[in-house]
Amino acid sequence: MDARLLKKVQMARNASRQDITESLVESIVQIGGGPLTVRKAKDELSAVLGKARNGVPQVIGNIKKADDMAVVISVKDLAELVTAARQQETFGEALDAIGFRPYSGGRIIVGQGRKRERLQRSNASGAKMAL
Repeated sequence: MDARLLKKVQMARNASRQDITESLVESIVQIGGGPLTVRKAKDELSAVLGKARNGVPQVIGNIKKADDMAVVISVKDLAELVTAARQQETFGEALDAIGFRPYSGGRIIVGQGRKRERLQRSNASGAKMAL
């Protein structure tokens, strides 16, 4: 599966349906070449399926009617697209996905750490200043 298409799917989470359709058609046409007519796809079905199985999606239909087009992709690539689409967007979603639950017990008392020297910061002239 082409990484450009996976990226488009990941970025489409918040896009409108029309924007998603146009973006996917554009990407798939760039990857797989121009759209095929229904007649040509029917006549060359073995070649169309072979390309799809090799990770090159095939678009069938009229490019001027993006909503009326069809795409032929392998099941393996479809699974990859679904995985890309559902990837977590936020750190919280990633924590939820792995089953993280915050501590809900009583108060935790943490003792003061050992004494350390104060940090020193250099200014532009090279002299050190205490923080």
